[in-house]
Amino acid sequence: MKSKFGAIMLWVAMLFGLAGPAQVTGQALSAFAGSTPLGAYESEYDRLAYLTSLDKTAPVEGVEGRLLSRVFEKPAGKSNLEIFRSYENELTAGGFTVHLATQLDSAKSFRVKQLNDPPNTPSFGERTYARPGGQGRVGMLDLAFIVGSSDHYLIASRTAGGEERWVAILLSRSRPFYMVEELTIDVMETGTVTLNIEAMRSEIELSGKIAVYDIRFATGSAVIEPESADALAVIAAYLNETPGGYYIVGHTDDTGSLAANMQLSDARAAAVKQALVDKHGVNAGRLETRGVGPLAPVSTNKGDAGRALNRRVEIVQRLQ
Repeated sequence: MKSKFGAIMLWVAMLFGLAGPAQVTGQALSAFAGSTPLGAYESEYDRLAYLTSLDKTAPVEGVEGRLLSRVFEKPAGKSNLEIFRSYENELTAGGFTVHLATQLDSAKSFRVKQLNDPPNTPSFGERTYARPGGQGRVGMLDLAFIVGSSDHYLIASRTAGGEERWVAILLSRSRPFYMVEELTIDVMETGTVTLNIEAMRSEIELSGKIAVYDIRFATGSAVIEPESADALAVIAAYLNETPGGYYIVGHTDDTGSLAANMQLSDARAAAVKQALVDKHGVNAGRLETRGVGPLAPVSTNKGDAGRALNRRVEIVQRLQ
């Protein structure tokens, strides 16, 4: 199957000969210098399960998107700790947030095994890790020595350049193998106005409401940012050409407390109403505001992309 992953794999192959430690690049992580590539698995859409805590009661989290997972044999004379620190340092320097970076004793390694337990993720044994040059596949036993017997684990993420990117590193305790997993999610583009009056007419006629992402607020604030002016003008034009009443409903993601998010979403809805009334002459009596905080998500709150979709203002037709 031809895809952008094919280009990535070709590009990654050139990285294997680089001198120095692992490096963060715009496309894929390099291998630790001197490592031998054993195999790679790629999928246009897959799930990356990850841990944020070693507490056995903590849930296994997950993100979904384009996945590139590679297995390497580390260079002779290099410790797991050196490889682990190299990736940790390079990811941090590259602007990633490290959610968990830990050395695992035998008592804690069971947590990494849970990453391989459905429904957390499809079993690693079900993946085909193709060896370089089409020389077969990495054996299930080798994969088990990484996932089932890890002594170092790292998970990190970064949102930049229009995408959300996750990286997981696992190093085997009992074999000189390690795994690098990278998952990429396209993030909704910001800074452009996509709302137009034709879209409002069509969507409200079809669904009775429209979700607006072009009204933006300062973080944790109900102050409307200046770049929201065009979207407010479109909403006002639609309201001024149609009769009847409307609800303005504020939505937040699930970051922070429920009470704070309910208050914030209510204040943001009120701010939108005030802007429509004061700057565009919309009749205040036609508009009623409510904030529902994180109670009506349209996506998961576990990643930046999903949280961006949940932060929105909805214009909802009101029957009178």
